[in-house]
Amino acid sequence: MSSRDLKRYEALRELGCIACHHERGAAHILPAEVHHLVDKGYRKHSGGNQATIPLCHWHHRGEPIMNHSVTWMRGMFGPSMFHESKEFARVYGSQRELLAKVNELIKGIP
Repeated sequence: MSSRDLKRYEALRELGCIACHHERGAAHILPAEVHHLVDKGYRKHSGGNQATIPLCHWHHRGEPIMNHSVTWMRGMFGPSMFHESKEFARVYGSQRELLAKVNELIKGIP
C-alpha cells in the first residue's frame, strides 16, 4: 500500500462515518472503517484504494452494537448498506456521490 493510500485511510478514520455525518452531524458515535467502492463486481474497476469512503460497522456491515437489534439500530442510525443497499443509497446518496462528498471533506485534513 502506498503512502498516499495510508494518508487517505487516516483521513477517512479522522473524518468518521459519512452516513453518521448525515444522520447526526459531525458526531462520531462509532469508529469508521474503510469501504472500497466496487464497480462491475470488481474493486479493480472502481479506483482502488483512492475510491474509498469511511463507514461505521453498522452502516458498512450491518452489525448492531451492544446487543441491540437490527430494528433498533435501523431506527437510531438509519439504513445500513449491508441490509438495505437501495434504501441506503436513497437516504445517503450513491457510493459515487458519497465518494465525491468525502473527497471534498478530507481536502482540509493533512
